[in-house]
Amino acid sequence: MRCMMCHQHATFEHTVFQGTAPVKVRLCEPCATKVDATGQLAKIKAASDHASKNAAVATFLKAVGK
Repeated sequence: MRCMMCHQHATFEHTVFQGTAPVKVRLCEPCATKVDATGQLAKIKAASDHASKNAAVATFLKAVGK
């Protein structure tokens, strides 16, 4: 399993949905820290409505270069 950003060994893996398509995010620890993956996921989960959730997912995927 390789990091999406630097291609080193990934230790973080999470699937988010962009629309109806699942996108698997894989990051190594330094890259996960760099993009604040935990904070990004918290923003997605805390989104109050569908549009906000979609915007939070788009921001996260943009941060990881997807």
